[in-house]
Amino acid sequence: MTAPQPGETGLVVMPPAEIRTEINMWRRVYGAYESSVTPHITICYSFIPVEVWDAHRRAIPDSIRGIRAFEIVLRELGTFVRDESVLWLKPDDGKNLVRIRARMQVLFSKHLSQPALAYVPHMTIGLFHTVEELFEARRSVQKQFKPLRFTVERLIFAIYEKEGWRIHDHINLPQP
Repeated sequence: MTAPQPGETGLVVMPPAEIRTEINMWRRVYGAYESSVTPHITICYSFIPVEVWDAHRRAIPDSIRGIRAFEIVLRELGTFVRDESVLWLKPDDGKNLVRIRARMQVLFSKHLSQPALAYVPHMTIGLFHTVEELFEARRSVQKQFKPLRFTVERLIFAIYEKEGWRIHDHINLPQP
């Protein structure tokens, strides 16, 4: 994973404060950006430049027509094994995140490159230097973890600044 640079943007969803508080308990234990990045699920990163956001934001609701506010249940753990291994929560969301991302790839094809790896929606809770540490943490979390449920009512457009990520704007999703 590469560290974001000032001015880079992302399109994300964030759980409500009570869910973020619970997730941050794990993130503090397992060193997952707890001080600089609030718990979130990335839809697109790096997203469109902030300079073109206002001109393009009006096209987003039409491009995601038919996707209404939806529920996410975080109940499963997943892992990425790379240079820095990652423990994450899998969102069960009826594939809405995948659909939104695909529509953003079409709408903003001029700004978004095709990723080398397939999109896997996830919420990071731990970063590890060794696979052994990763799987030990997974066993520990699995014993204690209870599913978390929340409704996604908006998509967040965020900008990375020296101090961390800042919410710049949001797109409300229609209610079901």
